[in-house]
Amino acid sequence: MAPAVIHVAPHPDDEAVGCPGALLHLRDRGWRVVSVVASLGFRGQWERRRAESEEAARRAGFVPVFVDPPLDLDLGADRSLAADRIAAELPAMVKEHDASIVVSPSPHDVHHGHEAVGRGVQRAMAVLPSTLRWWMWGVWGDLPAPNVFYGFDQKMLDRALHVLDAYAGELERNDYRSYLWGRASANAVMGSERVFGFGSAAVSALPFAELLTEVRLLDGRFLATQPHLLDEGGQPTSTYDADLTAWLESPSVHELVGYIREVRGETAP
Repeated sequence: MAPAVIHVAPHPDDEAVGCPGALLHLRDRGWRVVSVVASLGFRGQWERRRAESEEAARRAGFVPVFVDPPLDLDLGADRSLAADRIAAELPAMVKEHDASIVVSPSPHDVHHGHEAVGRGVQRAMAVLPSTLRWWMWGVWGDLPAPNVFYGFDQKMLDRALHVLDAYAGELERNDYRSYLWGRASANAVMGSERVFGFGSAAVSALPFAELLTEVRLLDGRFLATQPHLLDEGGQPTSTYDADLTAWLESPSVHELVGYIREVRGETAP
């Protein structure tokens, strides 16, 4: 059976924004990419957003899975309940697909829905196999300790943009294509030093890159592997000795001071 990775998207389009290049690369290497969509946005958007997500999965070659009923990740919702559902339902998905990697936003990704899903995955790790690797990406909040670098070319960026283009309704509201290009360009310059250490030389001549934080839960501690290129991870000799438990278990800034307001269709200031 082909190896499997499960990506948990808080909303439809997050699989096309979080780390699409890395997911498409795994797909190219023969992995099954299971795209779990946790919510469908505001209730009036469900039909459109599900259709867009199904089309995006078709373009990417991912296996779409929709949490049913969709999580309510609105700002006024019970997001602790949403996190509990992810924690309760994810282990069965991992077992069903025999996944060895779970990918999600970090619990510090600023957006209230992203943080709830990240917390849910964090809680699920307690009952998942210790061999499972958790990859975290940052969209609304940057990762403070990335340890995985994936460099890629224009062809891969074009493929990622093609997947993102399936979300026409979301792109009409805010064009994330520029963000995808801009972040990947910045990571190609800054990523080598952020992952391998300040003063490091560039590890790739490719024009774009994505950064991830990889941890495993070992003896109750979230331990990160040594910095590496994406294709060099998951080896029997990989060591996990950087303890990120304090960061992951700490409240996020917005859990402490309050979340940014949520706009529901009215004209933003």
